[in-house]
Amino acid sequence: MRAAHLLLLIATLPGLISCAQSVQGPLPGASEGWLNDSEPQPASAVSAEAARTAVAPWGGYAEVQHWPPVNSAPFLSRGHWPEQQVDVRVNAAAAPSYAGLVTDTVFPEGSVLALLRHSGSGPGYVMEKHSGTWTYRELDAHGSVVSAGQLRLCASCHAQAPADGVFGLPREP
Repeated sequence: MRAAHLLLLIATLPGLISCAQSVQGPLPGASEGWLNDSEPQPASAVSAEAARTAVAPWGGYAEVQHWPPVNSAPFLSRGHWPEQQVDVRVNAAAAPSYAGLVTDTVFPEGSVLALLRHSGSGPGYVMEKHSGTWTYRELDAHGSVVSAGQLRLCASCHAQAPADGVFGLPREP
């Protein structure tokens, strides 16, 4: 009986090792909230029925794309799926607060922050502040809304941010 257990352990060990992920500390300015919840399905996994009922591109998408990035160079976003080179864009209401971001910064009403793929195609994420509360949008590659509102996963990560639910840019090496 012991030999059978030993053989079973030996047979499954390579699979267990290949499934293991190396554990690293949190990224500067990043939340680990996503580890405790499931990520929304990517836009590519949306069912055919959902695709047929997809919403038109978000009304602010074209405007957000024309805001200049606040980062000096694109960076790899590891807090959103998929990992991709991104730019952060903010509206005029949020720009002074984001430029002077410190721990006790509070963003004004009407602030909009967007994390968009640097190449211009791919999913994007938007935060908007109204009545003192952030709402979130996940956008597909065309700017259509995949999910929106007080999204639990977004809210749980951003609750860990150092300043009013907002993470700063990654530190430059």
